[in-house]
Amino acid sequence: MTQNLFARLAEKPQFAALRQRDFRMLWIATLLSSTARWADMVVLGWLTLELTDSPLMVGIVTGSKMAGYLAAPFMGVVADRMDRRHLLIIAALINLAVAALMLWLFAAGWLALWHVIALALVSSVTWAIDNPARQALVPDLVAKEHLTNAVALNAVAMEITVVVGPALGGLLIPLLGMSGAYALIAAIFLLDVVVLLKMQSVKQHQPQVRESPARSLVEGFKYVGGNQIVLWLLVIAFLLNLLAAPYRYAFLPLFARYILDTGPTGYGMLTAMAGVGALAAGLWVVSLGNVKGKGKLLVWSSLAWPAALLLFALSTWYSLSLAFIFVAGLMQAIAWTVIATLILGSTLPAMRGRVMGLRTGVVVALPFGNFLAGAAAERFGAPIAQGAYGIAAILMMIAIVWWVPHLRKLD
Repeated sequence: MTQNLFARLAEKPQFAALRQRDFRMLWIATLLSSTARWADMVVLGWLTLELTDSPLMVGIVTGSKMAGYLAAPFMGVVADRMDRRHLLIIAALINLAVAALMLWLFAAGWLALWHVIALALVSSVTWAIDNPARQALVPDLVAKEHLTNAVALNAVAMEITVVVGPALGGLLIPLLGMSGAYALIAAIFLLDVVVLLKMQSVKQHQPQVRESPARSLVEGFKYVGGNQIVLWLLVIAFLLNLLAAPYRYAFLPLFARYILDTGPTGYGMLTAMAGVGALAAGLWVVSLGNVKGKGKLLVWSSLAWPAALLLFALSTWYSLSLAFIFVAGLMQAIAWTVIATLILGSTLPAMRGRVMGLRTGVVVALPFGNFLAGAAAERFGAPIAQGAYGIAAILMMIAIVWWVPHLRKLD
């Protein structure tokens, strides 16, 4: 029945990339792994509160979940040297083992905070393995004319889980208890492993010279330094992670509690609305196919995203704030999809793993952005801090477009 559904979808030009069996398997695996990750983030945060009753410890644990991004550039080297499908399987197996161990420790009554932090650090490494390998694998599975469609479909799968995963995590705790929640998360990761095993080994370009990993990483940095398109796309991704992306993590809870007075329910709705906007963007990009004028789309989405956040900072009306966050999520997803497509299309096959590893690595700007956002909000108030972030992101994009005018001409 599932195969028939995908067959019918693949007949439509908007889902052309799904005609490739292995890309379908990768797409399903993305749905599974990302749903489990988001559910785990929610369950882990609540578990930490139950163990410590400390918001600071929640921040430390969730920060530990992102620590692995520091290893992403090196993991990009690994993605160029090893079978990327095998790397995804390894990451899924580690996630399965972590979820199963969390379940066992909790059920046995032995779970302590240090277990939570240590296992969060272990699972964070899988993010660094999974992301560059998954993104570098996409061009190996589809024809070049379907690359934009494939990247957009992958983004759609991710954004579906941004809405579904946290909601699932929030429901699992009262319905199944903490043990049941981790049992279901482990089951989802097990399904992820099964789907990845159903994929066929994909022929990928392997470097002919077996240089040391450190040398390979240096060559990756040199390649990016000599590829001005990729370099500026990574700069834009870094700055957007620093100045625009923190709204979901640092600002939304503050606005929900102190400005809009909507409490945790309103915070959940704001977060979900960002996910709905991102999902709508993904479906729209999918419908476009191999769209022309990607550079212009990148410029306008990267300007409209912080502009929506600036308007959100000025709003004290909940319904209007929801609308601005929807637009922010919409533009954020368009920007990320176009950046990924342009990077993959501008990178040699032998360098894709390392380049996407660096693309994943620039996400380290996000925790720094969150920290600075929290400090600024405490000192000046959330509206001024979010407004300043929005203005800084807009000015940054204007400066880059002025300095690198050929960005608008990219296809």
